[in-house]
Amino acid sequence: MVWLAVGKDKIRSDIEMVVQLLLSLQGSKLEENDPMRSQLLQAWARLGKCLGHEFKPYMSVAIPRLLKSAKIGSYVIIPENPDDVDESDGSIRALIVGDRKIWIKTKVLEEKLTACKGLYLLADELKQGLSVWIEKVARTLVPRLKFAHSEEIRRVAASAMPVLLKSSKVATQEGYLEWSADESPFKKLYSYVVPALVKALSMESLLEITAVILDSLDECMKMSEHVLDEDQTDLFLKAIMNVLQKISSLSRSKVGAIEGINQTLPDEENGEEQKVYDKAAACLTTFIITHKNSFSPFIGKLAPCIELMWVKDRIVEERRIALHVFCDVAKQFQEEAFRRCKISLLFLFKACKDENPEVQEVAAQAIGTAAEFGGSVFKSFLKGAVSALNAVMGHPNALQMEYVMAHDTAVSALGKILQFHREKLKAEKVLRIWLGHLPLKNNLEEAKVVHRQLCSLVEVSDGELLGTQKAYLSEIVAVYAEILWAGKKLATEETVNQMIKQLKLHSRRSPPSTWRSIMLSLEPHLQKKLESILLS
Repeated sequence: MVWLAVGKDKIRSDIEMVVQLLLSLQGSKLEENDPMRSQLLQAWARLGKCLGHEFKPYMSVAIPRLLKSAKIGSYVIIPENPDDVDESDGSIRALIVGDRKIWIKTKVLEEKLTACKGLYLLADELKQGLSVWIEKVARTLVPRLKFAHSEEIRRVAASAMPVLLKSSKVATQEGYLEWSADESPFKKLYSYVVPALVKALSMESLLEITAVILDSLDECMKMSEHVLDEDQTDLFLKAIMNVLQKISSLSRSKVGAIEGINQTLPDEENGEEQKVYDKAAACLTTFIITHKNSFSPFIGKLAPCIELMWVKDRIVEERRIALHVFCDVAKQFQEEAFRRCKISLLFLFKACKDENPEVQEVAAQAIGTAAEFGGSVFKSFLKGAVSALNAVMGHPNALQMEYVMAHDTAVSALGKILQFHREKLKAEKVLRIWLGHLPLKNNLEEAKVVHRQLCSLVEVSDGELLGTQKAYLSEIVAVYAEILWAGKKLATEETVNQMIKQLKLHSRRSPPSTWRSIMLSLEPHLQKKLESILLS
């Protein structure tokens, strides 16, 4: 630790002496229980941490020793007569595996853990400088992902995977590693590491280690394209869903009798489980994006899983994540997703009638996504979608603080239905409903999106949108007037300019009596604002 504290410049003159001392110690025959064995491994790792890339000349002696200790076996004792085992000196400890009792040599296991930590430390410090040792370190640590007798070893092994893959990727790009059989070293390692992480995820029982594996798997998958075959993809989906269901069971057991709008866990109770749940959902999203080509056959398998996360006894966080996963699938696979998951749209419509405003908000957002990406498949669900969004917008508390975000999201989703599917709708009726909820004044980001949407619809479908004899022009002008009165608060500068251009055009094209009637229907302050704009 002194080396790390003072830095390599301060100890440069002593480095050779230190290395010789370590080599001498390494050459001696230390007893199995000698604590010096672990201290030697720590010393090599810390020296590497201190020297950084200047440690390269010593890798050929340090890393083989670390690899050897990381692979060390003979740490388990299974005696013929358990009564003969003496635990008094602390050199062994008992462990129950299934229905049998075994004993672990603590010093040997400590040496194994120290070696794994040392390899991880060097990989993290040296990065691509580890060069030719990267694959050997990976092939030593990967089997430790499933090491049953130490969760700490599993944690270290999982944490090291993205570090090793990043190092391999950079080392390959910079020419430090040689290609073999037209396959890059990075691709070869990636094809080894990612399936191993998936397998480890499917076997892990501890939540805290599951979280580490999920983080590493998520990070690794972002480095390259798909690599999992059909069986591995199936295993990945099962593993992710098992994690989600496990967390769900734990969360629901804590929620107990909590129901209705406040059906959510206190932060201190929910924290760790919710983090793992979020990580699993994030990992699934990354997988969907990076494995798009190979994932397609599995879309249908997701639908029942998402619906399972939606049933009434699920807490709000689970239902929200289920809907976000649905949105991710919809954006990536568009019409194909809806052909395979038609039933998923029906639970979105049910979600809009939930009393929890957070659930309403995400459901409305998902319907908007479906309207945008669902293509011809969505058209057969238009009536149900409009009805569901009306339920959100028409909720008795829709404009109260708790519900207003859901209201604004539903208005935005209805705008997307008008934008992408108005030819299949009674557009005038839907338009009347939509205009009745404009302008949006609470969710300012959503407001800017929706008001741009309105402006674009007026631009491209003048006659259709304005109705027979411009019946809706008055309502549209009133909405525009309120938006312009608010300045750039409710619309971007581009949208404001486009609205002004459209108002000037309609003021010229409309009969004077019609335009005068429209202006007189406005509140005095809005009328004055528009007159000022039209004269500019």
